Amino acid sequence: MLNTLPYKRVEEDWSRMHLPAFESHKFPNGCQLYAMQTNKPGLCFLELVFSNGRWTETTKLSARLSAQLIMEGTDGVKADVVADFIDFHGAHLSVQADLDFTFISLSCLQKHFGALTEFLCNLALSPAYRKEDLDRNRSFLHSQLKHQLSEPDYVSYREFTSLIYGRDTAYGYNTTPELLDALRVEDLRSYHDANYCGNYLSAFYCGEMDERTVERLEQQLNRFPVGGAAEPASPKEPSPSPAAARTHHPMKHSRQISLKFGLRTFQRKHPDFFGTYMLNTVLGDYFGSRLMKNIREDKGLTYDIHSALDCQIHDGCFYISAELNPRQLEPALKLIRTELRLLREELIPEEERIMVRNYLCGNMLRLLDGPFQTVSFLKTLVNEYGSPAAFDQLKTEVLDTSPERLRELAAKWLDPEKMILVTAGA
Repeated sequence: MLNTLPYKRVEEDWSRMHLPAFESHKFPNGCQLYAMQTNKPGLCFLELVFSNGRWTETTKLSARLSAQLIMEGTDGVKADVVADFIDFHGAHLSVQADLDFTFISLSCLQKHFGALTEFLCNLALSPAYRKEDLDRNRSFLHSQLKHQLSEPDYVSYREFTSLIYGRDTAYGYNTTPELLDALRVEDLRSYHDANYCGNYLSAFYCGEMDERTVERLEQQLNRFPVGGAAEPASPKEPSPSPAAARTHHPMKHSRQISLKFGLRTFQRKHPDFFGTYMLNTVLGDYFGSRLMKNIREDKGLTYDIHSALDCQIHDGCFYISAELNPRQLEPALKLIRTELRLLREELIPEEERIMVRNYLCGNMLRLLDGPFQTVSFLKTLVNEYGSPAAFDQLKTEVLDTSPERLRELAAKWLDPEKMILVTAGA
């Protein structure tokens, strides 16, 4: 017989959620190590994060390409040898670069950790930057760029950020064939020498923890030289906000139109970030958001629509993104403006606030599910928010931000009359 007792909502006590314990060690060259004990014996993870990115470039694209060519090997070791060494030890090694950081990640068996860590540091310290490797990667990026420029969503985003930040700024300039062709191996070496430094480095380790492991990590990570400054320089003045604008980039063979509608906001450490992060979730950053319910579910104008608070270390923006039939552009824009106006003028109902609170807290709980997940979350807290203490600030803002505060933030940051519209496609 089925249980017919009435449903009773169970309120979670999210205030008990906390960041698990970790160790922190600072080495003589300025490198900061964060380490956690694994719950899976025999496995370990190490990620090196360099605070560099575009802000420290003297030649455009040198940050991206200098990171990409690390996997091509050192003077005595070529890419095929790198791949064979990693495969032989059953490990995974990757290098990625974004606007503010370079990430070098290693996952492996604990018994091979010593040899692999030394190998990783050798690659990061002494990349060969051979011309033939640069030419091959440049050719790949040319092909990749050609494909990306056929995608309306990619084109609308790059043109939107160029308008927001300025076409010649670190966050605003776009990859072009001309910039790719202008890069020389000397540019990559110069960038590497200035930016792969111990005092730009944070390391995140999860595995077996004992004194010998810390000593081994210090021995390898302390090999990175001390750079000229404690951290890469940030801009003295924020970039100017563009005047209200509406631009369209027609694209052949495209039947849809991609829109980006938004404005410049603030950097990630801004005091309004966490509250606006929750506000953005209400508007369009999860499946039950207002934009999804109204424009996708109720009106059927688009398959996907979302909003994003795209904040970096030195600057940031907010935008709404959607791909539409061109005939639905104006109706969708009208509904978007209506949703923004409602957030600016009316209080969010308590039931909706609680639903978003539970969604965000559940997401944080997922990020704390085991030490390997947790150390990746710790990496985000340290590098993007400045400190592990940002976890408590995030939790507090999600739990306690009132509807009145959310309305105040919407009035301050989400004015549709100040937003620019960039479209690309049909």
